[in-house]
Amino acid sequence: MDETNQAPQANSGQKKGLYIIVAIVVIALALYFLGGLGTPQGMLGGVGGVNIDQNADGSATYTSSDGTVTVNGNKLPDNWPSDAPTYPNAAIQYSGSSNPQTGAEGSAVSFTTSDSVQTVTDFYKRELVSKGWVIDQSASVGGATVLTAKKDTRTFGTYITDAGNGQIAVTVGIEMPDTQ
Repeated sequence: MDETNQAPQANSGQKKGLYIIVAIVVIALALYFLGGLGTPQGMLGGVGGVNIDQNADGSATYTSSDGTVTVNGNKLPDNWPSDAPTYPNAAIQYSGSSNPQTGAEGSAVSFTTSDSVQTVTDFYKRELVSKGWVIDQSASVGGATVLTAKKDTRTFGTYITDAGNGQIAVTVGIEMPDTQ
């Protein structure tokens, strides 16, 4: 591995705490995009400021002032950066983007794959570095792999875990702070 793309190593106690925080942030980002969508108000469309569009491909897009989430769609958010890797053997379950008027712009994608946790982890490590991202942290925590990277002012985070039934669940989030 190219040592120039590695952040200075912290002691193991600091690293474990950081990995847990990163995992929580990635999960929270995904849940933020999905917030309120599982409630009766969110599912009723238009109630609570959430509008629902049934898409031709069978997916549904939920839109509020905070951003958009597409459920059971097969596409990345419109603001997904071209230099952020996308896993090739994946079935997107959820994707979303946050509205920069209500906070930092960002995107999140949750997908499943039949590839192994190690295969997915190796892909992201390789592709992030090849696209100019600097791997910040990488660890296995509680059976899951957490990986973070930075590029310019953006932060990339992924949480990869075995979902059972031969499926691996992956959540990827990218925060793109306003650089103005």
